[in-house]
Amino acid sequence: MSTLHFIILMLIAAAFSIAFHFYAKKKLGIHKPGWRYKPVNSTQRWLEIVLLISYLIALIYFPTEYMIILFFLLLSSFRTFMEWKYEPEEKQYIYNLFGTCLFLVIFIYMCIFF
Repeated sequence: MSTLHFIILMLIAAAFSIAFHFYAKKKLGIHKPGWRYKPVNSTQRWLEIVLLISYLIALIYFPTEYMIILFFLLLSSFRTFMEWKYEPEEKQYIYNLFGTCLFLVIFIYMCIFF
């Protein structure tokens, strides 16, 4: 997979993400999360650190493009579950659920075409 194609794919994903954030804020009444993510509890913080360390180790053995998408897919899935489980009234998990679906589509696209 060429680097230019990967960058174009990421720009398209970013455009979809920004459009969804505007839609969720306007139609669903969900406040946009801040730039810095705050974990729901300490368990989530430690599991995300373990996931990050596993990702860094896996970068040695697997292609970078696939691993970065897979890492964000797993991270977004985990955050969606934790927010849905512990803070469902804030509905912030909807942002992460959309991100999870977006990363899943990108990962499947990359596996099929590259």
